[in-house]
Amino acid sequence: MKYTIAIDLGGTFIKIGLLKEGHLVDRNEIRAQSSSGLKSQLSELETVVNQLLLTNEVLKADVLGIGFSFAGLVDSVQNRILSTNQKYDDGPETDLVGWANEKWNWPLYAMNDARMALLGEWQHGEWQRFSDLVLVTLGTGIGSAVLVGGKLLIGKHFQAGNLGGHFVVNHKGSVCTCGNIGCVEAEASTWRLPSLLKEHLEFSGSSMKNEDILDFKALFNHAGNDDQVAKEVLEHCFSVWSAGIISMIHAFDPEKIILSGGIMKSSSVILPALQEKVNELAWTPWGKVKLVEAKFPDSAALYGADYLVRSSVAI
Repeated sequence: MKYTIAIDLGGTFIKIGLLKEGHLVDRNEIRAQSSSGLKSQLSELETVVNQLLLTNEVLKADVLGIGFSFAGLVDSVQNRILSTNQKYDDGPETDLVGWANEKWNWPLYAMNDARMALLGEWQHGEWQRFSDLVLVTLGTGIGSAVLVGGKLLIGKHFQAGNLGGHFVVNHKGSVCTCGNIGCVEAEASTWRLPSLLKEHLEFSGSSMKNEDILDFKALFNHAGNDDQVAKEVLEHCFSVWSAGIISMIHAFDPEKIILSGGIMKSSSVILPALQEKVNELAWTPWGKVKLVEAKFPDSAALYGADYLVRSSVAI
């Protein structure tokens, strides 16, 4: 009957959950200050964690540990952040294990956020009977995680399966935040979308020019209203995403592709468009890889963190 604490460190919000035997008992979230670094937010995280314990009358001794999800490369053996990409740049210098031990005498288990979300979806999203899955997050950036033979693909340097958003789909394309050229993320992500629209030769005549925020919500709205620029940019994004997904299918041979992230709020349009392209272009003589929507897009990483802690403690 032990509890776990799950922390999902996102670029906009940080989610903190209290879980009991796989059930989310309570949760809170605070606004992320990723540009200010990770260390500056630890005291606020302490306050939220302590408040969750107090509100739910949970003793420190009843908590197995913390599962910590981070948007970057993570050493899941030493439980430390290895590399960031313009968020929480002091992450590699932050001793998270020492912090959890000093404040609560708990172990802390860290993992990349896409891997953590895949764990959560796998264990809670009706996919337990599958042993080979790929999760792709479409949002501010584009992330990925891979399950092969019922085990997370990690790799010697902890980046295997994590960099699907940095597969090159246009070798003469745009410069990515990672430093490479023509990555999936550099060609069709939320941070890239405003410049993608403004670079369109007909943007000045588009209804989108009057939008204060050039995001995917606006793009889908204007494309649905038959704005030609919006339709062309959206088709470009579909082509980029499908190219990245097909590369992941060829590389990792999954049974299913799970799609998550903020852009998937328009899943009713995205899923059929991408499924059609994948069916047409992916080389899978055994059959078609089905694309499915994440069951817990807002909380999968919290469930994954709980599973990680329980699995690690059991070992």
